[in-house]
Amino acid sequence: RNRLAREIHDNLGHYLTIVNVQIEAAKVTFESDPGRALDALNKAQDLARKGLNSVRESVAALRVSPVENRSLGDAIAELVEDAQTSGIPIQLNIVGEARSVESKSALVLYRAAQEGLTNACKHSHASRVDVELDFSQPDKIRLTVRDDGAGAADTSGGFGLVGIRERVQLLGGTFNVETQAGEGFSLEVSVPVTEEE
Repeated sequence: RNRLAREIHDNLGHYLTIVNVQIEAAKVTFESDPGRALDALNKAQDLARKGLNSVRESVAALRVSPVENRSLGDAIAELVEDAQTSGIPIQLNIVGEARSVESKSALVLYRAAQEGLTNACKHSHASRVDVELDFSQPDKIRLTVRDDGAGAADTSGGFGLVGIRERVQLLGGTFNVETQAGEGFSLEVSVPVTEEE
């Protein structure tokens, strides 16, 4: 049940958060800039369609992996592209030479990126988000999602971060959050990996 709860929260929650941001933008600009409002609604509809497709795939397969049949870098790049529709500039930086990653580790890193981006879009009021995927160490991969937004005085209540911490710990990795009110938010996870043959 915990695994399924994490999957539903991380995947569907990501899409619904960004859809909500787009709908809010459409409401704000509905009268003053109808073209911009329509663009926001079109983006929201596209993201809702992606979320619905993901739910259908998950129901059909019970657990579909978003990193299956594509590289981790490509999967995270798509997350970044989707999240950029919220209006926050997001930069993805890949450090070192990208390589094949075992599916369990790739999924944890993908979900961490998804949670970090969802939180940045939903809570941060940031002017910039940086995502770094670091392949430079031979025995681990590190992912960092950092924003310059409002930060948080308390991070203990969020189910999403609890789920990411659990995922990382199950693989023997490390999980770290650095934040203070008004000082931005940084989520960093590192997981030991072995290359898939």
